[in-house]
Amino acid sequence: MSSAATPGPASVSGSLCLTLITLILPIPGISATVQVSTPPVVEAELEKPISIPCVPEISTPSRMRYIQWFVMEKNNRQRIYFQDGKSSTIDNDTDYTDRITVDKNYTLTIDHVKLGDERTFLCQVGAGPAGSGEATTELKVYDAPEMPEIFRTDTSISVMKKSPAEIATCRSRNGYPAPIITWYKDRTPLQAASKANDKMYIVPQTTQEPSGLYTISSTLYYLPEKKDKDSKFYCEVSYRMPQREDKMKESDRISVSITYPTENVEFLIQPSVLKETDTMMMECKSDGSSSVVYTFYRVLDGMNEEEVLDGTDNTMEINGVNRMDSGVYGCKVLDFDVPDEFYSNQTVKINYLDPIALIPEGPYNFTEGDRNVKVYCNAQGSQQTSVVWTKHKKTVVSSTNGLRLPVVTFDDSGNYSCNVTIPSVPHLTRQRVISIIVEGPPQVNCTEKTFHKNGPHVNLTCVFKGFPASEVTCNVKKAPIIRHHPQNNYIVVSELILPLTMKVLSVTCNGTNVHGSNAHSFTVHRELMGVPTTGHPTPDVSHSRSSGGVVIVVIIVCILLLAILGAVLYFLYKKGKIPCGRSGKQDISRPDAHDNIVVEVKNDQKVPEETVLLQGVNGEKKLASDQ
Repeated sequence: MSSAATPGPASVSGSLCLTLITLILPIPGISATVQVSTPPVVEAELEKPISIPCVPEISTPSRMRYIQWFVMEKNNRQRIYFQDGKSSTIDNDTDYTDRITVDKNYTLTIDHVKLGDERTFLCQVGAGPAGSGEATTELKVYDAPEMPEIFRTDTSISVMKKSPAEIATCRSRNGYPAPIITWYKDRTPLQAASKANDKMYIVPQTTQEPSGLYTISSTLYYLPEKKDKDSKFYCEVSYRMPQREDKMKESDRISVSITYPTENVEFLIQPSVLKETDTMMMECKSDGSSSVVYTFYRVLDGMNEEEVLDGTDNTMEINGVNRMDSGVYGCKVLDFDVPDEFYSNQTVKINYLDPIALIPEGPYNFTEGDRNVKVYCNAQGSQQTSVVWTKHKKTVVSSTNGLRLPVVTFDDSGNYSCNVTIPSVPHLTRQRVISIIVEGPPQVNCTEKTFHKNGPHVNLTCVFKGFPASEVTCNVKKAPIIRHHPQNNYIVVSELILPLTMKVLSVTCNGTNVHGSNAHSFTVHRELMGVPTTGHPTPDVSHSRSSGGVVIVVIIVCILLLAILGAVLYFLYKKGKIPCGRSGKQDISRPDAHDNIVVEVKNDQKVPEETVLLQGVNGEKKLASDQ
């Protein structure tokens, strides 16, 4: 007889049915039974504790007499525990003497489960006149295996082989029961057979260690293809743990050395754009992985012949190429796994740019005033050139091959650079510098400036342009200070500082070179600059003509502003906006009287400008009639 049972703390597997054994004792007038239930199967993890419940059911009230736990040794029972009333005994000299306990509910607990515990346990309950009953439980033991290890073959595998080759071996140790190994390629499981064939198979092996645990291994044999050169192989070990929990562990991923023959050859040249003096690098690439021999060659011009070049493995370089190195270059590959040779080549063009030619060649000496002067610059090259003329290395003066000066001036003197490039070829450029000299008689531009330093002085400065550089003299005893321009050798600056001790100062400075001369005369009037003609001027009286003119302009502007102000006040007065009597007097004792004061100036009175301005602005002076 069987019935459903509620498992205790132990893990239960298999059917939920519980084994029931019923013993009916024929007692006159009474039909009493004892039923015992235990889980059919209990799963335990190695070295962990496990509990097996035992639940008795007695049909009539009866006092319990005893309970016993047995283990099955083949077809024999071996008792490991006995309890009668309040006394209990763990049997000696058994595998469980030191590892079991039984609680008040008759549940058996086993500590440190071993592989030898995978056997049948029996619980028996006796109830006196009601008889006795018993039930059995199968204990299953599990242990997780170690991480799988993978060992790949040390030799390369050719895709030219006709049968599968050994790829790798996977091994996992100390599992229980024996786990299962599955092979993968790029996360795709390999459905490998265990028998040899012409595509793929595995050779499994299982070994039980002295401990009773299992070590399993699996060797994969596989016929690779070229597409497998980047594939990753690995293995997975799957196993079961208590509670019907399926788990797995993965090995490391490995690559397999696969050799395959050449199918295509690529010939590369660096840099992609070459010019004279460059180093040309050549490289030959084969898409195969088997052993090959590389040969570099050049096709001779006008001949269907090849000149073999010395290379190193699959590379070669030619230093300092020139235009004569242009031509067809290539490489060929000999693969011992296939009968054919493979070729690839390119046409190489070495770019060049010849030295610059100038028309006319020079020297470039011109006279100030010359017209329509032209200098042409050009260079022959392997491709279309670009020409730019610059002055002083930065100012672009022409973007064509012709430098044109419509009218030559001294400012056209200097160094000019002709730069010729091939735009499509980086760093291929030529440069040539010419010096243009403009000759002519001096041109003069002078300025005068007065100042006061321990008395009035005047600074007379002249700039002479001419080539050769002008020699400057002035008709005074003091020699001028001469400065030559740091960049333009045709410019000379003359500076002469003189005291103003005379009423009229007249000075003439003359610049002369081989082509002529030019002079400038200065006339400085002492009194026009506010400087007394006799005595010594005070330090705050020195004025130049330009500063006196500024004062006069300021006075005129002030007079105009005052006239406009008077017109506005008169207009307001006529409109009645200003409450003034005809006498023109106001009571200035009121706080706002100052804002409405009008200044009246008669024609026969001479009022200084400063007085009028102060009255108009401040409104604090009284009229003559009010004083």
